[in-house]
Amino acid sequence: MKLFQSKLIKGTIILTVAGIITRIIGFFYRIFLADVLGSKMLGIYQLIFPIYGICFTIYGAGIQTAISQLIGMATSKKKTGNTSLIKILIAGITLSLSLAFLLSVLVYSNSEWIAEKIILEKSCAPYLKIMSVLFPFCSISACISGYYYGIQNASVPASSQIIEQLSRVIFVFLMCSFTGSSEESNAAIAVWGLVVGEIGGFLFSVIRLFMSLSFTKKANTIKKGRHPIFKTLLVLFATLTTTKLIVSLLHSAEAIFIPAALQKFGCSQSDALSIYGILSGMAMPFILFPSAISNAFAVMLLPSIAQAQAENDTNKISLSVTFATKYNLLIGWLCICIFIIYGNDIGMLFFHNETAGSFIVILSWLCPFLYISTAFTSIINGMGHTQLTFFITVLSLVIKIYFLIVLVPIHGIKAYLTGMLISQTIMTVMEGVYLRKYIIPDSLHWIILPCFFLLLIGTVSDKIYNTVLKVIPSAAKLPALFITCIIILVCYIIFLFISKCITKSELTK
Repeated sequence: MKLFQSKLIKGTIILTVAGIITRIIGFFYRIFLADVLGSKMLGIYQLIFPIYGICFTIYGAGIQTAISQLIGMATSKKKTGNTSLIKILIAGITLSLSLAFLLSVLVYSNSEWIAEKIILEKSCAPYLKIMSVLFPFCSISACISGYYYGIQNASVPASSQIIEQLSRVIFVFLMCSFTGSSEESNAAIAVWGLVVGEIGGFLFSVIRLFMSLSFTKKANTIKKGRHPIFKTLLVLFATLTTTKLIVSLLHSAEAIFIPAALQKFGCSQSDALSIYGILSGMAMPFILFPSAISNAFAVMLLPSIAQAQAENDTNKISLSVTFATKYNLLIGWLCICIFIIYGNDIGMLFFHNETAGSFIVILSWLCPFLYISTAFTSIINGMGHTQLTFFITVLSLVIKIYFLIVLVPIHGIKAYLTGMLISQTIMTVMEGVYLRKYIIPDSLHWIILPCFFLLLIGTVSDKIYNTVLKVIPSAAKLPALFITCIIILVCYIIFLFISKCITKSELTK
């Protein structure tokens, strides 16, 4: 497989670059929000996202994946001539947009009940009303992205992500800076920022699609003949959405119950919301930052695996699974090294919050398992075994919720962090066991050599960094941390090539 010449790798690189750009922008945006909202209001702002996640699962996530998977199958050599790619997209938009409008009306008209009975925080009601406006725009963008993922052209979704993020950040920054509003008003502006961002991404996606529509029709429309496109899409959508919805509901329950469980532990409502805001709004974005690569690879893997499955190409599946496992492991080890050594400094220098730093250190062990699991889930879904990923994901979430409901009221937030680590490990191992026949392992180059080098360079860099901190002014500490992490990254990449953990041949053959 010519990795750098394949659509899979090109798409992964494009989405990775876009993901890194949006996450860097997002980091500074999070810092800005933490400053203008405060940790308590940041926690309240974060509480609307479980509802956003549930709604998006219903009108967007399942349909996007279904479109991507159907188009991936339709573009395989054995499936060409069976359907029209544009018809798949139109059917998906019709279904998605109908559900999005319905959910917009339901959330807007029942916002107070949702805030009080589901989120358990009355002050979220006005923010839910604002959020409901974005659903129709987001639904169309999701379908168009699914179409482009399916044909393994990631440039449009990647550009849309960047435009969406920039539109949101610029709007919120300007509004908060010039209005000088209260924390509550700033939270409303932040939610309106979500709407503005979605509209920006929607406009770009639609314009880009229409610009290429005439070419797409010529290239992708096939022989005339009946094909039950809507019925096929509906069946796949129902399967995927049911799975994703149950998982999303469990995720949402998990997020909503964190502040409640912390209050049972003895925290005040304000402290519980603050801890939740620190965890979800400060610590987790850093842990998830490197997942820009694994998420990009996972998105491009699904249609690629679906196509390979349709062609019965087990060699291509094996290469993809082995490649995903190896590189997500290598990225995971690097993240553990940086977050364990510098997690506390990251929390203090970026957020001036010691608790955020301690969360980053603890959650650093999530990295390799989280990144690998993202790829494994996409691969298994691409193979058509969505029931398996559903079972494994639900089991993982049930474990986390058990820790949350039973142990957090006794032991506090660290019990929840422990539950996250245990559940993610179990999920990754179970998926790995299922895919083991496709993986060609190499413990020396995947684990032993990279970890030994990172232990060595991490120890040396930590001593040098702490020595430098004693002689430089406070304003220079953040640049010093950034330069240190870049040096570790560069040295690590060089070592991986020298030790043949990464070879030029595997990237070009």
